[in-house]
Amino acid sequence: MSKLNAKTALAVQDIYRPIFSGYFAIVAAYYIFMSVSHFWYFEGAELLVMGGVAVLAAITSLTSFIQLRNPMEATQVERRQLAVNLLMIANVVVALNLGFEPQKMTYFIIMVMIFALASVNFRQSLFSIVVASIALMTFAGRLEKAAFDGYVFLVIAAAMASLSITYFLRKSIIRIANARLDAIDQLEEVKVVSETLRERSLSDSLTALPNRRAFFERLRELKAQAAQDPIQNDAVWLVLIDLDGFKSVNDIHGHLVGDLLLQAVSGRLNSTKIEGAHVSRMGGDEFNVIVSGGQSQDDIAQWCNDLLKKLAEPYSIEGRSVRISGSIGCKQIDLELDMRSQINQADFALMTAKGQGKNRAVMFNREHAKQAEERYAIEEALRSANLAAEIELVFQPQVDLERGVIVRAEALARWSSPQIGTIQPGKFIQIAEDSGLIGGITLMVVEKAFAELQSWEKPIPISINLSSHDLISDMIIDAIIDQSTALKIDPAMVEFEVTETAMMTDFEKATKNLDRLAGAGFAIALDDFGTGYSNFNYLRTLPIGKLKVDRSFMDNPGDPMTEKVLFSLAGMARTLGVHCLLEGIEDEVDLLMAKRVGADAVQGYLFGAPMTSADLHDAVIGFSGSQAEGQKAAG
Repeated sequence: MSKLNAKTALAVQDIYRPIFSGYFAIVAAYYIFMSVSHFWYFEGAELLVMGGVAVLAAITSLTSFIQLRNPMEATQVERRQLAVNLLMIANVVVALNLGFEPQKMTYFIIMVMIFALASVNFRQSLFSIVVASIALMTFAGRLEKAAFDGYVFLVIAAAMASLSITYFLRKSIIRIANARLDAIDQLEEVKVVSETLRERSLSDSLTALPNRRAFFERLRELKAQAAQDPIQNDAVWLVLIDLDGFKSVNDIHGHLVGDLLLQAVSGRLNSTKIEGAHVSRMGGDEFNVIVSGGQSQDDIAQWCNDLLKKLAEPYSIEGRSVRISGSIGCKQIDLELDMRSQINQADFALMTAKGQGKNRAVMFNREHAKQAEERYAIEEALRSANLAAEIELVFQPQVDLERGVIVRAEALARWSSPQIGTIQPGKFIQIAEDSGLIGGITLMVVEKAFAELQSWEKPIPISINLSSHDLISDMIIDAIIDQSTALKIDPAMVEFEVTETAMMTDFEKATKNLDRLAGAGFAIALDDFGTGYSNFNYLRTLPIGKLKVDRSFMDNPGDPMTEKVLFSLAGMARTLGVHCLLEGIEDEVDLLMAKRVGADAVQGYLFGAPMTSADLHDAVIGFSGSQAEGQKAAG
């Protein structure tokens, strides 16, 4: 039989181990019994000799059995087995020499079979059988020739049969060993593939950072550790990072540059990691960091500030210099409490950072907890609100500067909840947008505004705001167009206002839906103009008929720069061939400024706060009367 390789030999030995162990145990038990029984059959010197070899065989077998319980090299097993075999032969030879009995010759036949079947290898089997056969030959002279020939024949037959059985048995065991090794190798390959797939499932394909799934798995690991050893539960921080201005990079430079930027950001996050940090990409331009090193709030605050500086450094991508910043929300989390609510609290801190001007880190505190609780209450009230009964409309007039008449009114939603009372519009609108509930409010405002238009004896053109969610929702745009058609609303009487930032959520989709509205005959106005991107190239592609300059430009009318900025914005409107409306006109000084910079229309508290439908019509009549009186006085 060919020599086995090391791995197969060890596997074969491992399979044979129970056979060898059983062999040594049976031989040890037999010779222990024989050692005792010899006291009944021998005495004197014979007892010493016979008992001595029996005890030696018993001790050798017993120690071999005990030592085989631990892994042994094949050569050690072979030597011990050979020693036991020779001692067995010695016991039979001594017994026959002390008292020859022909029937005891059968022991040689039995041993030949045992040596063939229970041996480490074929070489040892053959050697032991040869020794046993030689021992048998030494007693040839004590037997009649016929009897001796019979014993020789039986020994040869037993040896050949046993060796044949052993050969094929060993060959089968080698096959079993190889099959086992193949199975182990395949299992290892499966484990490697499984681990690779697991790593891939926990890794973000673009940045190679751990992904959302890995983030939550890390939280589960920390919770499990905390449950096992609550005393060693060090401070754990959750840090949420959102990139500022990433959407504009995608829109201006394309998604390839955006992807490369995300990879560069990931590299900076890794290079600026704090001890115990687990950084993961949650999707888009959102990254989460779990810091489990027991750091203090000051440590986390310092690290966040350093990280913000690092993120704000220019990026060189595809030959372009790209600048972005980041906003961060932090929360020290309690691993024994509900994790989802704590993630929401960290997200609230992130939104606060965004609302405070971006490029900053905000630690969730008690005041935030109070605000978050209020926000949650408003959101829950919105979810269960009867919008038809609870939403009311007010209107703020827009005045044409040249003619001095109200030419349009902006429809504004007001909400009074039975559970929590009246909520400021800026607050509930923002919460509705963040929670995805704004669509229902928009459609209710549209429905009520259309109903007002139908009810007015002398219709006044109205303006309705659309959110970023509305702009990219085909369903909402379809509903608006279908509703206007069903109610036979003249689309020329309706203007939809959208902000620049709302457009940036998905510029292509938003533009497509604005084109649909414009195609249906509705007017489009760009609200909060001057606070967003104000990119002339994309403004040219939009179906807008009006630019509404944001009210923030009127905060300091005494600043000479204010008039210059307003003049340039009004000039852009003229260049585009659209109307320019200036918001935030609160007094005569603001009005004078609006006239000087060339605004076409104005809106603000100087001409009326948001008012009811009835008050709006009174205001229209009042403005018309004032204009008539002015014309009469001039005549």
